Amino acid sequence: MWVGSQSSWFIDRATPIANGLVFENPRPISTFRLIDFDRGTFSVNQLKGRWSFIYFGYSTCGHVCTETLTELKRLILALSSQDNAQPIQVVFVTVDPGRDSAIRLKTYLREFDSTFIGITGDINTLAIFAAELAAPFTLDPDAGESNAIDHSNSIMLINPSAALQAVLAPPHDAQRLQADFGAIVQWWQTSR
Repeated sequence: MWVGSQSSWFIDRATPIANGLVFENPRPISTFRLIDFDRGTFSVNQLKGRWSFIYFGYSTCGHVCTETLTELKRLILALSSQDNAQPIQVVFVTVDPGRDSAIRLKTYLREFDSTFIGITGDINTLAIFAAELAAPFTLDPDAGESNAIDHSNSIMLINPSAALQAVLAPPHDAQRLQADFGAIVQWWQTSR
């Protein structure tokens, strides 16, 4: 009888299944200092107190970044209509700071959603931040004007304690992201 009465305790605490990797022990993010598209400082402090969906890409990426940002826009719309909406933000981190100026990032992201935040910085700081979030990228210096950039297409989910909670793998779909996010939030709230 005791086992039956305690079974929900075991189920509620199991790491949720998601399209990607959910960390049972979230990975804290170290101190970093980048710049948002309004030229303000963006640091670990801007990740605290809300859920953050971080995506690494660049404005001339093409369909891969466009499709992911479109699905994130759909996700934001779906989540904002819920009664128990969690505070969330979408952060787009450029992997092409040479061409993605603050103005260019702002213009690009406004095509998707006025709440999306664009982040840039020097290439070394961006590379360290990306590597810490398991989203490394490489720039082919021999590609000339085309600047061939290979980057992760995963979305990093940061919890309100500013720790990497999950790496959500492609292909991205707003409904799947919403289901995964809901399961992760519920698990996170009950496991703390």
